[in-house]
Amino acid sequence: MIRRPNVIGLAAATAGILHLVPAMAAGPNLDRPTFVDDVAPILRANCVSCHQPDEIGPMSLRTYREVRPWARSIARAVENRDMPPWDADPGYGPWSNDISLNDDEIAAITRWAANGAPRGEGDEPVYGQPEAAGEWTFGEPDWVFEFDLYEVAAEGPDEFRDVLITTGFEEDRWIRAIEVQPGNRRVLHHFILWRAAEGAAYQEDWMAAWTAGAKPYEFPAGSARLLQKGRKMVGDFHYHPRGEAATDSTRIGLWFAEPEEVEKELITLPIWNAGIHIPAGDPNYEAEASRVLEEDVLIHAFTPHMHYRGKAMFFTAELPDGSTRDLLGVSRYDFNWQTTYQLSEPIRLPAGTRVRVKASFDNSVDNPENPDPTVDVTWGLESSDEMLNGLVDYVAADG
Repeated sequence: MIRRPNVIGLAAATAGILHLVPAMAAGPNLDRPTFVDDVAPILRANCVSCHQPDEIGPMSLRTYREVRPWARSIARAVENRDMPPWDADPGYGPWSNDISLNDDEIAAITRWAANGAPRGEGDEPVYGQPEAAGEWTFGEPDWVFEFDLYEVAAEGPDEFRDVLITTGFEEDRWIRAIEVQPGNRRVLHHFILWRAAEGAAYQEDWMAAWTAGAKPYEFPAGSARLLQKGRKMVGDFHYHPRGEAATDSTRIGLWFAEPEEVEKELITLPIWNAGIHIPAGDPNYEAEASRVLEEDVLIHAFTPHMHYRGKAMFFTAELPDGSTRDLLGVSRYDFNWQTTYQLSEPIRLPAGTRVRVKASFDNSVDNPENPDPTVDVTWGLESSDEMLNGLVDYVAADG
C-alpha cells in the first residue's frame, strides 16, 4: 500500500515521443537556461506523463504558458529532490529505473527560475501524446483480467479494497512480465498485485505494483514468477477522492514464459517484523527484521514497505566473513510513492548472509501523514495500521 497526489509530481514519463532540440543533446545550458532549449526537454522526459490533463498531477506542464506560473514551485521541488518522486538515497545502486534528475538538470531549472523563467527563442519541443489507452507495453498479453467497475466517492477518506482473482489456470504458469492499466489515474492512488496464500484468500507474495510514474515490470532475462495451478491472486486497491465522484475499472495483463525459457524463478523474499508496537506520539520508533540466505543468490530489486507512519528504511548485508555491505537506504520514505528499486546489475550474496532491514516510524503530531497520533499502532493490513516489510527480489545464483 503506496506520496499523496497533492504535491508537484514531476513523475517519470512512461510513454510518449520526445523531440529534443539539438542543444539538449550536450546537456542543458547552465549559464542562461531557457524554457525552449533547456527546461522543456527535462520536463517532458520526466514530468509530463503525470502533469497533463486527466492525469494525477495537479497541474499541466506541457507548454511554457502552463509552466511559467509554477516556475518557482518547480524549482523548489527539484532542488529539494521532492520531485521527481525518487526516494533512494545517493550512493546506492545504480538503478535501472532511476527517474531522479542529475545535478545539471536541477541547476538548469533552478537557475532558469531565478533568472525570471525566460521562454527563449524558437518553437517549443513537441511532446507526443502517450499511446492510446488500452494498448499494452509488451504487445498483446497472454491473459487479461478486468476488475468490475468501482465507484469512488467525491469526498471523504481514502478508500481501500481487496479483490480476489480466480484465474482458472489448469496448470502452473510462469509469468515473465506484468502490466497494470489503471482505469482512472486521477483517483487510483496505487495498486498492488499479490499471490494469495495456498488455499486461502489473503495476501502472501508480492507480484507487481502500480503507482503514478511506474513502468510495467518485465522480469530479468531468464527469470519469471511462478503462479501455481489453482493459486489465486489478490488485487489491492487504494483510492484517493479528488472532489468529484468517479469510477475506476483497472485491468492487469500477464505475459507467460514457456517452462523451457525459464532458467530461474524470481522470488520475493519478505523480511518483516509483525511484532512492532509503536507508542502514541513517538517521533522515532525503531525496529528491525532479518533473514539468512540459505543459498548463493543474485539480488535484482528492493521494495521498502511501510504505511503512513513509515519514516526510513535501510537494507544491509552481513556476510559470513564478518564484513557488511550497504544495499539500499531510503531516509525519506514516503508511503504515497512506494518504489521497487531495480538494480542495473544484480548483487551476488553468498549463502549464510544475513540481510537486515532497519526501519523507523513517526507516530507524532509532527507527521502530517499520521492518521491518529494519539493511539498505539501495531502490525496490520489497513493503512491506518503499520507494517515493517522489506521485500527483496532474487534468483538462485547457481543451478
